[in-house]
Amino acid sequence: MIERFKEYTKLDPNDVDAWLNLGDAYYDEANYNKALESYKKASDLDPYSSEIWNNIGLIYSYVGDYDKSIESYKKASGLNPEDAIIFYNLGFAYEDKGEEYKEEAIKNYKLTLELDPTYIDAWNNIALIYKDKENYDKAIQCLQKALKVDPDSVFILKNIAALYENIKDHEKALFNYNLALELEPNNADILNSIGNIYYELNEFDEAINYYQEAVRSMPFSGEILNNLANAFTCIQEYEKAIDSYKEAIKLAPDDDILYNNIGFSYRKIELYEKALKYYKKSLELNPKYSTVWKIFVLFLMTLDKSEES
Repeated sequence: MIERFKEYTKLDPNDVDAWLNLGDAYYDEANYNKALESYKKASDLDPYSSEIWNNIGLIYSYVGDYDKSIESYKKASGLNPEDAIIFYNLGFAYEDKGEEYKEEAIKNYKLTLELDPTYIDAWNNIALIYKDKENYDKAIQCLQKALKVDPDSVFILKNIAALYENIKDHEKALFNYNLALELEPNNADILNSIGNIYYELNEFDEAINYYQEAVRSMPFSGEILNNLANAFTCIQEYEKAIDSYKEAIKLAPDDDILYNNIGFSYRKIELYEKALKYYKKSLELNPKYSTVWKIFVLFLMTLDKSEES
């Protein structure tokens, strides 16, 4: 595509659409410098196109130049003050610029919603800002407004549930996760999140049920396998825990925590040489892991004493 659009710009260097399409093609390839060059060529030919200035703003955002990004979005919004997407992008740029610009971000997200009340991503982003400020009530209110627009949004239901989980309202968290699960019964992320709540409530059998469902839906998630193994450990099913840890290690062979966890399980079933092997591996991967060093030293002392007796 890039070569084709380059040919178009050579055939007619004054074709704004050719430069715009070339910029889009570079953008899709994540070649942001070339995309910016192309959009600027298009802007030189048509400085009154809000689309071009919006695209220039996107590029500056991607490369982390938020001042130029904001300046470009403002030019775009001045040319087309009815375009909700421009104000959304402007809000995003202010949000990325830093903590002190979050209120400006909210202001632009609200302008987005005035222009397009169905733009639920704007509600979600406002909610995330309030969450970072630990204003959970306002965050939940924003997401509830988004849910009124789209009651079947799994994305929004999950975020509402996660907020309730943050404030330890497990009942409401489970309620919203289960609503999301009704819409996507095989969503491993939701199943895992429900498992995490039951784990926190010390309802380990229930947690295991959800973790196992999550593994069936996403068998190659080291995080879920580790969670499942931890739950097995809590009910002293150490052999099952070891099996799950080993599957997790296949997916994340450099995760020192997994080696520590499997070492703990082997120690609990008195397979000390295997336990020592995994503790050593954990320390090889993370020599600063102080907890493992303490366990390791105590473990060696215990083995020495048992050999002496």
